[in-house]
Amino acid sequence: MLELEQIIIVLAVAFAVTYAMVPVSKKIAHLIGAIDYPSNRRINNEPIPRCGGIALYCGFAAGCAAAFIGIRFFGWSGGELYTLPYINYRALFVGVTFMFTVGLVDDIMQISARTKLIGQIVAACIVAGAGVSISAVRAITGDYIELGILDFPVTVFYLVVFVNLVNLIDGLDGLAAGISAIAAVGFLILTASRGSFLLPMLCIAIIGACLAFLRFNFHPASIFMGDSGALFLGLILGIVSLLGVVRAQSMVMGLVPLIIAGVPLLDTLSAIVRRAHEHKPIGQADTGHVHHRLLRFGMSQRKAVLILYACAAGLMICGLALNGVPESFQWIIVVGLIILGSVVVWKLGFAQPVLRHYYEGKGKIGPRKPRFIAAQKVSEESAAPSEETVSQTPEEGGEQHG
Repeated sequence: MLELEQIIIVLAVAFAVTYAMVPVSKKIAHLIGAIDYPSNRRINNEPIPRCGGIALYCGFAAGCAAAFIGIRFFGWSGGELYTLPYINYRALFVGVTFMFTVGLVDDIMQISARTKLIGQIVAACIVAGAGVSISAVRAITGDYIELGILDFPVTVFYLVVFVNLVNLIDGLDGLAAGISAIAAVGFLILTASRGSFLLPMLCIAIIGACLAFLRFNFHPASIFMGDSGALFLGLILGIVSLLGVVRAQSMVMGLVPLIIAGVPLLDTLSAIVRRAHEHKPIGQADTGHVHHRLLRFGMSQRKAVLILYACAAGLMICGLALNGVPESFQWIIVVGLIILGSVVVWKLGFAQPVLRHYYEGKGKIGPRKPRFIAAQKVSEESAAPSEETVSQTPEEGGEQHG
């Protein structure tokens, strides 16, 4: 069982190291030229360094090191660390570091979306090869279904999806860091309730690093986490959710990580549908993400981020609620969330371009535009937003580029 003293130590170490490394990350970003300069493709009005992932990586690693030292030398209740013989921790570290490096290279060189995806797949393959896998899923009947030869590719796909959930939502000051911290709180509660020790420690290290980073990343941000931070956080959250929740759980409980990550999941799915409908590459940046829509709806950046925080927290609570109710009620909650998500998709106008194309193709008059669309049109015709409203690029794939 976790003890308060252990939680405080790991949280404090991750927080302190991240906090101390942010100024260092800024200097490194200036030295290597990883800076977001104002341009016609960006809406930040001053140069912002984008290598905050360095601070997040160092803070998380320090928190994990503190937990390991506590287990090894001070008798923390972490015997679980040595009861997972199928995990190669050295290879796991290499895979996580490789993912961080892919993001860092992108922060510096602006690599193509295809090259970045290949790098993500390679990193996920290393992690899966280290022993992180789904192995089996539990069907509605209660029987376990072994994935067999599909285990490796399904695990890699799952990890890459989680990586890009964080990467695509990283578009406003503090948004990705805050939602990652909220998701980590949910995974912390779930994994700790199952008697795990190592996985909750990873969650605590994530929370500490993200909270420290928010001190510099919340609007108005003085540093962006960049792809080095977004890809890294997405992979760690994917690993924790897979090992702590998805693996060998009921079918409904296997959906909990996706519910907790509901905000970036909804945003990602809508982006895929939107770009497929417009015959654009999936990796091409646009300004149709949920946070951009909230801004065009007239909200300030801070208000939009706080609203998305509240949505993420609400989904986290719903996900946790599934853990303590009978399975019949679990399905009711899931169906309710699907209905709620559909309403949000309509109200924010996510489905409007597809529906308009359908009606025009049939020679019919399209459905009445939601109020959001009218507000969006007015906003697009108005002057560019001021720095007080938006300080970051609208593009995806991190706060600085698509």
